Amino acid sequence: MQILEKTRTEIENKINTMSDFLKMEYLEECSKQNMDLAIKKFCNEKLAELYEVKKMFSEAAKRVESVAEMASTYKDKIQTYINESRLWIRGGDYERADECLQKALACASAREREGIKKTVIEIYKAQAQVFTEQNRNSYALKIYEKLLHIVSDDEKADIKKKILPLYKKLGKIREYTILSEQISKL
Repeated sequence: MQILEKTRTEIENKINTMSDFLKMEYLEECSKQNMDLAIKKFCNEKLAELYEVKKMFSEAAKRVESVAEMASTYKDKIQTYINESRLWIRGGDYERADECLQKALACASAREREGIKKTVIEIYKAQAQVFTEQNRNSYALKIYEKLLHIVSDDEKADIKKKILPLYKKLGKIREYTILSEQISKL
């Protein structure tokens, strides 16, 4: 595919005439061209949006990662890394999500770090809730078990209460029994 458009406006006008998959192909090619950094950033942002809509979360996260590399301020980098982490969480790649969290924390001041951690914890909780509502219990359990290691002691009791019915639904009787005994002691 040959790219004739040179400005952001020309690219926007071109993609407005295309289907989603053609947009993806076109924007992929645009992002490979030697264009202005702002145009590359725009192409990657649009690609991330399209991939997310199509539930291609790992591809969307990779595009957001490219946007983060092009971000000019620490605030932009932090927001982009949090967004990338959200996409990795939605895609089920929690190790990559943690890597993004660490990158965001590295860019943040000491004052901002606690807020970033809380934001990512909320993203995990929201995704676990989505999985629970969709009866994707093993996925929800995996997130809740991960949360047990990263939340404060105050929140652990709530997480354990959410894990308990998942153990029962998944037939993990031994784990269910041990956890219910722990909860009853609280």
